[in-house]
Amino acid sequence: MPNNDNLSVHTTPVAEGVRIQVGSATAFAVRQDSKDVALRLRREYHPARDAMERIPFLRGIVRLFTSVADFLDGVSESAQLMPQQIVKGTRFERRFATLFRIHPTSLVASISILAVLLLIGGLVIAGPWALAKFVLPRYELSRNAINAAGCAARVLAMLLCALLVPRLRVVDRFTMYRGAINRVLNAAADEGRVTQQSAEKASFLSRRSDAAFILTVLILSVIAFALIRTFTLPVQLLVRVLTVLAIAAVLNEPIRALERAKATPLVNALLGPQLLLERCLTRRPHPQMVEVAVYAWNAARENDRERD
Repeated sequence: MPNNDNLSVHTTPVAEGVRIQVGSATAFAVRQDSKDVALRLRREYHPARDAMERIPFLRGIVRLFTSVADFLDGVSESAQLMPQQIVKGTRFERRFATLFRIHPTSLVASISILAVLLLIGGLVIAGPWALAKFVLPRYELSRNAINAAGCAARVLAMLLCALLVPRLRVVDRFTMYRGAINRVLNAAADEGRVTQQSAEKASFLSRRSDAAFILTVLILSVIAFALIRTFTLPVQLLVRVLTVLAIAAVLNEPIRALERAKATPLVNALLGPQLLLERCLTRRPHPQMVEVAVYAWNAARENDRERD
C-alpha cells in the first residue's frame, strides 16, 4: 500500500465523480448519462490554509474542517455538471418517483440519507441512552459503571454504522469513488504519470485517509465526553467543542507521522486501526470510475503546472 503524503493534494468523492485539488488547481469530474466525463477546473489559492497545515497541532484542526468543507464543496460544484442517474429503482420506487415527478436516483438518495439518520440516531444516540437510562440502573451499578457501559455501547454503535452506512445504495458509490481516487494517487506515487492501466494495477486503499481520521476523532471524543462531566448545557457544549478540537490537534501528529513513515511491520501495526477503518469506508471501484479519477487528476496536475 503506497504512501500518499503529498500535502498539496486534497481529494474527495462526489456524486458520480471526484474532486481533486493539486496545488492551486481543483478539478471536478463526473460521469454523465451520456457516459462522457464532464470536467470543471477552478483555480484557487489558500495561503492561510497552506501555512496552517505546516504548524504542528493546528494542522490537525485544519485537517478536520477542510475535509468536511472539501466534501461539501465537491458535492455542490459537481451537481452542476449533471452527473448520471445510476439507480433505476424497483417498480414501486419508479411509480413513487413518477408520482412526485422526481428521478428514482433522487428518491433512493433521499431514502439512503434517511436511513443514515435513523442508523446514527437509533444506534449511536437513542440506543446507548436507553441502555444507560432504563436497563443498566436495574442492576444497581455505580454511576461510573453505567457511564462506562453507555460509552462502550456508543463506540460499538459508531463502528457498526461505519460498516453499515457504506453499504447503503448511493452511499456505496461514494466509497467506490474513494477507491478510484486511491488507485490514481497510488499510481502517481509509484510512477509519477498516471494512465488508466497503471491506475487499475494500483491498490484501491490508502494509508492516508481523512475519512478514517474524522471517524477516529469522533470515537475518541465520545470516550472523552463520558469522562468529562459538566452541569449546564452551555458549558457542556463549549467543553465538547473544545474537546473535539483538542483531540483532532493531538491525534493528527502521530497519525501524520505514521502515514508518512516507511511501511514497516511496526508502523503498519500502529496504523492498524486507521487501516481497518479505511477498509470499512472504501470499496473496490469499477474501471469506469477509475477513468473519471484519472481524468480529474491529469487535468488538475497539468493546470497546476501552468500556474503563473
